[in-house]
Amino acid sequence: MPRIVIFLDLDDTILQTAPKCPPAEPVAPAAVDRAGRALSFMTRAQQRLLAFWLEQGTVIPVTGRTDEALARVTLKFESWRITHHGAVIRQPDGRLPAWWHDEIRPLLVAAQPLLWEYAASLERDAATEGYRVRSHSVDEWLTYISVKANADDAVLTELRTRLVASSLSEKLALHHNGNNLAITVRGVQKHDAVRRVAAELEQEGPIVTIGAGDSLTDIPFLRGCDFALVPRDSQIQTETWREYAP
Repeated sequence: MPRIVIFLDLDDTILQTAPKCPPAEPVAPAAVDRAGRALSFMTRAQQRLLAFWLEQGTVIPVTGRTDEALARVTLKFESWRITHHGAVIRQPDGRLPAWWHDEIRPLLVAAQPLLWEYAASLERDAATEGYRVRSHSVDEWLTYISVKANADDAVLTELRTRLVASSLSEKLALHHNGNNLAITVRGVQKHDAVRRVAAELEQEGPIVTIGAGDSLTDIPFLRGCDFALVPRDSQIQTETWREYAP
């Protein structure tokens, strides 16, 4: 029998912050902030689905979170882990696979000047524009730039429009969903990581893959799986399924 492998986006797919949880519905803590306070939660439906997947298959997180932020998720993931929007892939033992240094690091290295340039530009305008910027890295290499609005999410929509109009380098890509905008590196995105990990797992025998995600930028990795699951009222549903609403 083939193994079932679930490639699972986390935030707004299997857990979310309190304001995004259904009102008056029981929830369970699923992630904490840096101070150890509960920050993200799971509904009963999410808890049941994840419990079923963990019992029946192998669950691999595919997240924009850094390794540090993933460690603050209280769920247990014992197989491969994909973080930094796909730029970091860790084996079950926590180490980077040998091929990461040959296949992924060169792409990150080539994008460093551009990432530093965009990081400096965004940080220069952050206070006046109303957003905050963080640059994330593994070892000494920047992996992506994260931008979050201080108050109004529309700030990021305007910023995204400007970045697209500025002819963003072909080496870089944009992720934008609500109060999250990220500049990532092409070739080391989620779908690239899922493809690489699936190939590793297939060496051990046949697998059936399920992808679960909420953002438009999750679609490429969902399309690479045998089946795909999309949460209700997610960005994918609201922006691509609307015309099919009854």
